Amino acid sequence: MITLLQVIVLIFIVFFIFPGRKIFRRSKHLQDGRKLISSSSLMLRKFGSSRGYNADYYFDMQYLYEVADSITTAIPLTSIIEAKPGTTRVSGRSVWSVDWITAEGQRKQTRFLHNYTLFNRNFATFLKTVKQANPDACITSLTLFTL
Repeated sequence: MITLLQVIVLIFIVFFIFPGRKIFRRSKHLQDGRKLISSSSLMLRKFGSSRGYNADYYFDMQYLYEVADSITTAIPLTSIIEAKPGTTRVSGRSVWSVDWITAEGQRKQTRFLHNYTLFNRNFATFLKTVKQANPDACITSLTLFTL
């Protein structure tokens, strides 16, 4: 009886707590040459105040893509003016904010949890690509303290 309970608890942990469950929904965007730069967090999705926590973020050489509820918004990398880590940390990772100017001149911001790891450096590539697209942008570089 105790082993059955342990197996049920293990299944619960694997399927409901670990955030890597969405990989199959993300695959169609990865086929377009876009690189994923955000990570999901169950806590931020349920209790976070920013709508960016419920979206996935991808980028290519020209755009940052926000995919929320199968609606894709393209943000030109040349319009991004700032990318910096916030003070919120989840599982040892900083929540980053990205600010941009719309075509109408409005300043907009989104916040998301990055997915930078030893084997996945897409987020660092994103920051470099934004700096190349807009040299005037204020981009905080990745360090041990800003991850």
